[in-house]
Amino acid sequence: MTNVNGFNPSLAFVRYTHAVKHSAKHKLPRNLLLRISEMSETDWAAWAQIRADNTALKSPYLHPEYTKLLAELRPDVSVICRYDEDGTPVAFLPIQGQRFARPVGAPMSDYHGIITRDDTLTYDDLLADAGVGAFHYSCAIDPSRLRAPEILTKSVTSAIDIDITPDAWRAERDGSYRRHLKSNRRRTRKAEDAVGTPRVELFSRDIDVYRTLIEWKRKKFSETGKYDVLSAEWTQALIQNLWERGQTSDLRCDMHALYFGDSLAAIDLGLSDGKIFHSWMVAYNDELSEYGPGIQLLEGLINATEETGYKRIDMGEGLDGYKRHYASASCDVVSGFVPLTGAAGRLSRIYAATERWGVGRLKDAPGKLRRRYSQIAACEDDFSGRTRHMLAAILKKSV
Repeated sequence: MTNVNGFNPSLAFVRYTHAVKHSAKHKLPRNLLLRISEMSETDWAAWAQIRADNTALKSPYLHPEYTKLLAELRPDVSVICRYDEDGTPVAFLPIQGQRFARPVGAPMSDYHGIITRDDTLTYDDLLADAGVGAFHYSCAIDPSRLRAPEILTKSVTSAIDIDITPDAWRAERDGSYRRHLKSNRRRTRKAEDAVGTPRVELFSRDIDVYRTLIEWKRKKFSETGKYDVLSAEWTQALIQNLWERGQTSDLRCDMHALYFGDSLAAIDLGLSDGKIFHSWMVAYNDELSEYGPGIQLLEGLINATEETGYKRIDMGEGLDGYKRHYASASCDVVSGFVPLTGAAGRLSRIYAATERWGVGRLKDAPGKLRRRYSQIAACEDDFSGRTRHMLAAILKKSV
């Protein structure tokens, strides 16, 4: 029986017995869909240890604190937890929603994956008993856990691993990078002559710089016609909360700024656990674009790895553009659907079939529409908001 607030006493009791583990003779279900408040300290400790033991799970997006923070900002965050016969937690998958579920933090989270040591565990195994109709994912870092029909697109990520000095790292790069670096140094000298000496301010705590980053980023969304993910209150709250935590927090956003003299030229705000800096939001001053401020800031961060403590600068999905010159590490990622039960599962299968059909015939129009709607639906909780943003996107495309 469920009361008017959606509280189910029977389900709450099952979850409570899981949390306290009151008796070994009470066999627990293998999978439980739990709210954050229903997870035990044992669960969180197991999550942290599994992540610490597996290099594939090092991304800050998979840090347990990231899911905890999102649960404070969104009411639909939960975690699918798997337990062995003794009640020991062995796997976690944080999600948003249930009927049409998405990875936690979508579309803000650049990477997603199952937190587990079990190489045989699949998304279908974990989602089957969670009451999920369909799971829509992007940039899953564990494609081997997904069946081929569930995968719509494949890509790679790009990262800069620096476990040596910056000069030694540069010496290992190929001729393409060296030509790129030579060109960038010419722009650096040009900027110095025309505007002012370049300097990087690490770990900026300047609120005006933060506000400028948001302003520049939203302006770029508008100019390019992309959906403005910062139009939702929770997305901005997520970023600001992480930035306000400061440099000593285990999980935070670090903000670094490039100046030419006194002129703010570029800003890079990234999710970090201290060892990895995931470049999350990069923006630059359009009036200074001819000097390549974004690249100059990246070069400055490579130079400053001893000061920042970063061992990896993660540039996210894709090897296009400037990334191909810098990437020294990559992994395969995939996007698609896991259709499960009910109308949501059936509809997802139709989406997938339509998208595959339209890749060549319709220049991927169904896929582009689906990806745009997926972003909007993940950010906007009500139907009117989703409709408004989709209509705006369609009208902008037609102009």
